[in-house]
Amino acid sequence: MALPSPSSTRRQDVSPRDSPTAEQSGSGNRARVDVARKTKEAEHMLANLEEEGVEIDGKMASIIDDEIARIKAEADRENIINGLVRNGKMLLVTMSSVALGFSLGVELCEWSLYAYAFKKIFYGK
Repeated sequence: MALPSPSSTRRQDVSPRDSPTAEQSGSGNRARVDVARKTKEAEHMLANLEEEGVEIDGKMASIIDDEIARIKAEADRENIINGLVRNGKMLLVTMSSVALGFSLGVELCEWSLYAYAFKKIFYGK
């Protein structure tokens, strides 16, 4: 069973490393960029094999499908880890804000008690 060639193949004059990486493009979704790049590479490989006249049978197609599924699972794991890191950073910012607010509140209460004591001592009210 031959697989149909992909509808959009990559240009032949562009190597896989000429495309901008996630760090260069500045995106925070590196996993999705990697999946798209690796999927395009797999489609490009299939197109090259078909151009050479290689018949892709069911076993080869299942191996390729398994590899694409592995790439997508890896990207999902990386997205989950990135989400946990973002949530952890937000938790640290929130906890530090609460701690700073608490310490400032304690400091303000202490100042108000000193002012009250000062008023009591010197003004007798």
